[in-house]
Order: sequence, then structure tokens, then C-alpha cells
Amino acid sequence: MSLRLTRFYRLQLRSWRAMSASPSTGSISSSSSSFFSVKRTFEATENANNPMETKVRRHQSHLPDDHALSMDSGSANNTKDDERGGPKTLEQLQLRILSKDEHFVVLNKGPDERMDGAFDVTLEKALARDFPQVEKFRWIHQLDFATSGVLVVGANKEATATGCRLFREKQVQKEYLAVVQGHLPFNPADSVDTAGVPAKACTFSKLGLLIQDMEEMERLRNQQRGSRAHQKMPGYPRGARHGPNLFTMEQARLLRESQGDSRGEVRGTSNGAGTRELTPAELAFTKMTWHDLTKEEKDAYTEKAKADKQRFLKELSEFLSQEKVRLARKRKYESLDREDSEEPVAYIFDAPIIEPHRSTGVFRMLVGTEADAAAKQSTTICFVLGHAMYEGEPVTKVLLRPLNGRRHQLRLHMAHHGFPIAGDVTYGSQEDEAPRMMLHAWRIWLRGRPADQKKYGDLYFESPDPFELMVPSERRVCTITYRKHKEAEAIKAAEANEKS
Repeated sequence: MSLRLTRFYRLQLRSWRAMSASPSTGSISSSSSSFFSVKRTFEATENANNPMETKVRRHQSHLPDDHALSMDSGSANNTKDDERGGPKTLEQLQLRILSKDEHFVVLNKGPDERMDGAFDVTLEKALARDFPQVEKFRWIHQLDFATSGVLVVGANKEATATGCRLFREKQVQKEYLAVVQGHLPFNPADSVDTAGVPAKACTFSKLGLLIQDMEEMERLRNQQRGSRAHQKMPGYPRGARHGPNLFTMEQARLLRESQGDSRGEVRGTSNGAGTRELTPAELAFTKMTWHDLTKEEKDAYTEKAKADKQRFLKELSEFLSQEKVRLARKRKYESLDREDSEEPVAYIFDAPIIEPHRSTGVFRMLVGTEADAAAKQSTTICFVLGHAMYEGEPVTKVLLRPLNGRRHQLRLHMAHHGFPIAGDVTYGSQEDEAPRMMLHAWRIWLRGRPADQKKYGDLYFESPDPFELMVPSERRVCTITYRKHKEAEAIKAAEANEKS
């Protein structure tokens, strides 16, 4: 370190000597630019030797300047996250095993524990320490640094591929527990969101219909097309055209004009054009193929196709939004079968989420509108479990069921509704002094195919409730259909035995 500093200051001294010796302005600017280039080179070398500083600065991009973390050049553990309660050394990081076999290791991750990365204390290193016989552990899903709870880790490539496939096929059900600031009413009818609009709701008995409809809407958005029934509806947008399609459509338009056919591009419309004789250039154009066009002409049609694709996606998003509203009116998610029924009613948070590009260095996710092209549809189901007072402030324990896997989805939805998660300084208050972020991954079920169940067993895992002493649960709610699925299998097996 001292040798590098000595070289740096020598180069700096030489630069300033050259500046003072040169009488011309041009030489001064040249010398000063060389000085700053040397300085940037030195800083880049320092960052390369100390990658922790770069990582910490990146994770601080959401904080104000006065909350930025100070970090010495030689210290890799002097971070605010570590001061919050996470283990300081690898020996202090003790794994809490919920289940383990030759295929999976299921951990009960603690708060403020890093999964991997260029850090001295990570779960990856702790797994390698406690299971040296396993060649390599692979992550199937991830939890935020401050989030605790169930974490499923693959012990071999085949098991990891199966777990990732189930996540990709939306065959995973997860539930989270959280303690939020304020008293969120048990009944959504007694609550309004930050815009003063009554909260959306769904009764427990109709939760299956809601999940089915939301998953169908997301599937259609991802496929960028509606179902066959949607395509027959009057308001369904006209499909997007590619470059070759636009080229052949223009040829067809010219031929129709020459033959006296006044039909427009869309059936049933008229452009009022009569019969006319094509010019030699137009006649030659009608006999061309796509491969006869020059690169510039193809690029022009490609740009038109891109604009048409954006038009279609915008109209499709508006159509699906209207379809979601129509389904809500038809299903009547919030209505009870009987007025005297005491079944729990869930909050429905469906604010779209915008994830800034990594190049911007922004850490916080944003709430957008359904009209935003960059916004991704996100839905969270929320049940209130109990109320309490924590350090003189009202808090509420809630059960959260995300229907999508957006980054920071639960944290952003609760903060957007006006009830941020306790201890969440990113989306809540910077002055929150809670000992941890009170978000816990409670249950998870990887619903595999029959072949997967035969090989890996029932991939259902549950961890203890860390907030039970703080906020006792006043009612029990479970949205995961694992037990119902097992009961149905038991009934089916009993019927098969009776027949045999």
C-alpha cells in the first residue's frame, strides 16, 4: 500500500512540475488530463484490490448521502448490515437445518445472513464447511439479505434442475410472515389505500378462483397474446405484423388499387381509392420478393414492425386490464356466501412493479401503472393474523402470499399500501430502529409431477414462526393447498383399496 502511494505521489509531483514548466495553456490542460488519468488508474487499482468497497457503495445507492456507510480501505466487514445483528465470523454462522437428504438441504435462514458473494461470512461457505462431502451446492431460489426463513438448496445438478423447473412452471407455493407498522384492519372493507381508494379484497373460499385468474392473466401477458376466446371478442387488438408482412401488405394494397378493389388494410374499411394505373416503379415493386429488397429498405420495414409491436403490446395490456376488472365483477371475489360467515377475507395488492435497469445503480423498485411498458404485473395476497404494540407503537402480523416473484414485491406492496414492514429502511423510515427486518419465509411447497414426488418425496417445508411471542396470532390461515392435496390423495387411495 505504501509503495503504491509513493508511486502515485511521484507521478502527481511530475505532473505538477510539467504544468509549472510549460508556458502554454494547451500543455497545462494536457498535463492536468494526464494527472487525472493517473488518478483514475490508481483509484481503479484500489477498487480492484478492495472489491468490497464497490459492492457496498452499490448497495447504498438507495440511501441519502448522510446515511452512506463509511468503510475503511482495509476492512471488509465494517458495514451497517453486519452491525445490525448478522454473524461477524464464519464460526458464528451456524446452519439451522430443517431437512436434508441426498437431493436437497433445507435451511432456516436467519436475518442478515448473506447467501454468497465476495464476503467472509456467507451461507455458501458455511454449507461447504458443514457438508464437505458435497461437491457443490446450488441455489434453487433466493431470499433477500435481511429476510429470514425457508431456503431450499440443491445438493446435485439433477435435483437443482428439478427445483428450478418447478419455479419456472409456477408450481411453487410460498407463504411469508411479516410484522408491519400500524394496525391494519382485519376486514379490508374497513381500510383504504394511500390514494384513498377502498382496498381490494377476496374471501378465503374464492381464493382459488382469484389465483387461477391472476395466473392466467400473467401467462397471457408473458405469451403476449390472448386466449382463443379473447381473440374472438370485439375489443381484442389487431395482431402485430412483422417486416415481411408489412411488405406484402403494401404490395397487396397496390394491386387492389390497380384492380379497382377499394378495401383497406382492415377488412370492412374503405380508403376511397378508385381504379388507377400503376407506375412502372410501383409495378416493379409488386413483382419483388423480400429478398430482393436492399438492407436499407428491409430496415425501414423492420422499424415499422417494431412500432406496430409496441402498439399491440400497449393495446393488449389495456385489454387484459379490462378483462381482469370484468372477471372481478363476474366472480365477486369479495362477497361472502353467507352474511353471517366468519371466514377470513384477504387484501389483494396488485400494483405493477418497475425494476430499474442495473446500469442505473438504483436499488429501489418502483410502483408503476399498467400502462407502463416496463411495469410487470404483481399480485400479493395478505391476511391479517393479529395486532400488538411493539416499543409503544402499533404493529400488525400478516400472512403474505406472492403470486409472482418480483424483486422486493412484498416490501414494496406493503409500503405502497401505507403499512411498511418493520425494520425495512429501504421502503420504510430511515429512522426505523427495529433489530431486524421483520419478514420471514414461512412455508414453501414445490409441487412436483408424480415422477418427481416418487423420487424426491413431498417437497413441503415449514419453519417456526419467529414473531409469535411479539405478535400472537389471533387466527390461523393457510393458503398453500398441500394438506388438501394430501387429503385428496388419501381419499383416492382408500377408494382404490375398497375397489380392489
